[in-house]
Amino acid sequence: MLLSNPATDDQRPLREAHALAESGIPVTILAWDREGATKVDTRFFDGLVVKRMRIRAGHGTPMNTVPKLFVFYVWCLAHLIGREVNAIHCHDVDTLPVGFVAHALKLGRVKLVYDMHDLPEVFLHFFPLVSVTQKITFAFCRRFVDMVVIVADSSIGYLTHRGFAASKMTVVTNTPSVREASFRVRRNRELRIFYYGWLGEERGVDTLLRAAQTLPNVILTLAGRGNLEGQIRRLQEDLQNIRYLGWVDTKQIDSEARNSDLLPTLYEPRNMNAKLAIPGKLMTSMSLSMPVLVPAGTFQATVVSRFNCGLVVDIKNPSEALGAIGRLANDLELYNKLGKAGYEAFQSNFSWEVMASRFVDSYTSLLGTV
Repeated sequence: MLLSNPATDDQRPLREAHALAESGIPVTILAWDREGATKVDTRFFDGLVVKRMRIRAGHGTPMNTVPKLFVFYVWCLAHLIGREVNAIHCHDVDTLPVGFVAHALKLGRVKLVYDMHDLPEVFLHFFPLVSVTQKITFAFCRRFVDMVVIVADSSIGYLTHRGFAASKMTVVTNTPSVREASFRVRRNRELRIFYYGWLGEERGVDTLLRAAQTLPNVILTLAGRGNLEGQIRRLQEDLQNIRYLGWVDTKQIDSEARNSDLLPTLYEPRNMNAKLAIPGKLMTSMSLSMPVLVPAGTFQATVVSRFNCGLVVDIKNPSEALGAIGRLANDLELYNKLGKAGYEAFQSNFSWEVMASRFVDSYTSLLGTV
């Protein structure tokens, strides 16, 4: 597996790698520790090995990051060439060039897997002619990739419309395991909202701030960075029900999420990636029997409508979103009904055990053709 982060907190590739390793398939992750997060490589009890290149580089700084990304490519190829490899698994589009080159050097004798966490445009927007570059990327994928791992059913139609064979796609959602889930009933009239990530209007953060200012039983905790950070700091000084944590690690995020009542995902569907995405917060909410609050016009809304596990709002209509937050805050019967439906849907359709079984079956079938 190829991964352009340290393979420490990114749960999706680690869950997938462990699922394969536990099924008896040897797995090595070649990771780029661009953050200086580790000092040693890692070997897990199930046999999974993580080897890391340690060259620091930022995120969202292409002038600094891109040259070092090519160093990472060379480092990966040096590890791959000459080794017996049955499959090269590329996490996201930024590791695909290594996969293409290694696949060619080995004369197609290895299977190439593209794990599409996000649409390529999310990474390629740093480069000129994004739409052209994405079309070229898709053309290479159609020609050389043996399996495409996607995060939700929503991507199947999008990719088949662009010439991908549905038979090559496997849906693996990044979701908690059954042992991480918890069924609970809310009895407190306070609604504890936790939001983490980019602090911008396009993520619905301004709507959450209005809710905390106008609904007396709403307690809002925020974490992350973004253009609303200054406003949040000022409001925190004046209002006791707004708390800003700054940038926090994944352990604190998990702790805050488990002690909250609502994890909104009001991402404005400005692009196709936002429309097709199924955020981890959605799955976390359902696993913890919380209702979900999602924007209309997205795949999230389709999930909510299918399982009746939350409320769908027009993100461009702030009063509608505020009204929905008010309903969840004040109507405990509605809150618990929606939360229970989400929990049941998670158990039967979305748990990691369901995803891991599907993923391992697809890989076993793929490797059986090597």
